[in-house]
Amino acid sequence: MNMNSKVLVYIWVYIIFHYAIADENQLYYVMNSGNDDNSGTTQTNAWRTIQKAASKAIAGSTVYIGPGTYYETITILVQGNLFNGSITFTSLMPGNPAIISGENATVASPDGTLNLIYIENKSYLNIINLELANLKGSECSGVRIVGGGTRIELRNLHIHNILGGGKTGGAMAITVYNKNQETSLSKLIIDNCTLHDCEPAWSEALTLNGNIELFQVTNNRVYNMNNIGIDFIGGESDMGALGARSGQCYYNTVWNIHSSYDSSAAGIYVDGGSDINIGKNEVYNSDAGIEIGAENQGRIASGMVVHENYIHDNDKAGLLFGGYDFERGRVIDSTFQNNRLENNDVKHTEAGEIVVSFASNNFVYSNAIKPNIKNTILTVDQIGGLDNVFNRQSYYPNGLNANESNLIFNWGNQQYRGLSAFQNATQQELQASVLSSKAGSIRYPSMLCILPLIITFIASAKAY
Repeated sequence: MNMNSKVLVYIWVYIIFHYAIADENQLYYVMNSGNDDNSGTTQTNAWRTIQKAASKAIAGSTVYIGPGTYYETITILVQGNLFNGSITFTSLMPGNPAIISGENATVASPDGTLNLIYIENKSYLNIINLELANLKGSECSGVRIVGGGTRIELRNLHIHNILGGGKTGGAMAITVYNKNQETSLSKLIIDNCTLHDCEPAWSEALTLNGNIELFQVTNNRVYNMNNIGIDFIGGESDMGALGARSGQCYYNTVWNIHSSYDSSAAGIYVDGGSDINIGKNEVYNSDAGIEIGAENQGRIASGMVVHENYIHDNDKAGLLFGGYDFERGRVIDSTFQNNRLENNDVKHTEAGEIVVSFASNNFVYSNAIKPNIKNTILTVDQIGGLDNVFNRQSYYPNGLNANESNLIFNWGNQQYRGLSAFQNATQQELQASVLSSKAGSIRYPSMLCILPLIITFIASAKAY
């Protein structure tokens, strides 16, 4: 036997020996009637606490949690692996999910914050079909994930009444932070969760911040929050240079998002992230719709594709992109296409449906736009906002007998009344169209227009 063959034999012997002790079909049970001195392997010998399971479950196993309320703050100390699979924590009775309550909770997580479920530097974990509620603290979360790892899935969670957030922190539904610049948190999935009535205050209800890549945030419902609904962040000074990137945010519904301190909370927000697809979401009845920004000086948000979202009835603009001022970052090389914007700027700030500042080389194409009765379409800042391309929008003027001459465009330090005047002065929107604003007449552009986006989505999905 040659040396290479011997090495292969040793490797396979090690793998078989090392993982033979892990039973990938192992089941564990947690019941309110259980005892942590039990084996936990049957319902009649169930453990009493979820923390016991979170300390003992092996790779590939499933932990079934019986109905009822568990008054715990849990730190997950175990993890799955590539060979044996993930560890799954889920309710025993899908129609009667177990409740993890933070009522009177005082036991902090290892990082000093207060959380119902805390995960740090772990991989291959599934948290499914649980209700997490009634936690109060100045910095707390329903689920808090910290550090690097891969393949953590949060599915079908109901998280609510996480309260007490303030300037020094937030009371958030789901918090994901990774300062580690060497090891990313990759392939995170947050799907079909219902998040509501939390107090993120100066933070966000669902946030991904730092070195996080190849994520999916999909099919979630986020509502009744006192700051930003969903946020993807990069560039904060204490989080390192790497930010949230190369991810997907699809089919989420976000509403009633209103900041408690400045009335500018977006339903979906990117702050310094990059290469994120944001598509087929609905955002309404919030301070603002979807915003792509870069709050930190020198930070660039780029490669964003914002498409096929329905953004309507928000207090301020429906779609915003760019930095705030000279001391912030910029948004570049991004595409905003095939979105439907309708009746935003409810409070008549005169900013209109789209606001742009400190952004360049971005493309705004083929969106369907029906403004409110004021008919203001967009506001583009004179300094740092004019180097972007607008074309092929479909406009639906609001009002009886309204037409293209009623549309208002704020471009730099000039205001143009009428699409024709705007086209002639700026050479923008040369292929735009004006259509009837009768009820039900707004339509999405043809599938031919969005074919490149579909191809991009399919290609990026292969990364998973």
